[in-house]
Amino acid sequence: MSEDVRSFIAIEIPEGIRERIGGLQKRLRESDCQVSWVKPSNIHLTLKFIGQTPRDRIAGISAAIEGACVGLSTFELEIGATGSFPSRRNPKVLWVGINDEPTGSLKTFHARMESELAESGFPRETKSFNPHLTIGRLRSTKNSGKLIDQMAEFGFSAERFVVREIVLMRSELNPAGSIYTPLTRIPLQDVI
Repeated sequence: MSEDVRSFIAIEIPEGIRERIGGLQKRLRESDCQVSWVKPSNIHLTLKFIGQTPRDRIAGISAAIEGACVGLSTFELEIGATGSFPSRRNPKVLWVGINDEPTGSLKTFHARMESELAESGFPRETKSFNPHLTIGRLRSTKNSGKLIDQMAEFGFSAERFVVREIVLMRSELNPAGSIYTPLTRIPLQDVI
């Protein structure tokens, strides 16, 4: 019997940006709001959560990602702005935003990836793709208004980085926080 692997497809974020997000989280902790903060070392851009999958299907997922990357060059993304889901009045997830303009390469890759994975038997995502970096999840609404106001006040100044690879990541749940281990790294054509 094959062991299941909990996995997702992601873009890793440069350490300097993760450190800046850690600084923002530190300032937001002063709001006295109950938040489960994502460790800066674990912050990434999730492109698709695969979930529990038999180990023998991992090669097929990697092949689908490779297929989606054919002809795709390295591209830039801009990290900046802050917000919450589902809304400012009812915050559950805190995020730092991703801007794919002007190239749209991220959306192009995402659409290709969904098609390739669908051909391999993985269901398409039903929600529209809204790229963001999750930095925390609220455990209570107590003081959430203050937290959201502070987040808007502090903001997060824009910074660009080059995406050079797509990563299939293993996620192991652990009481101290999830442990992420790259299973496959698929490089993009280097033009930047």
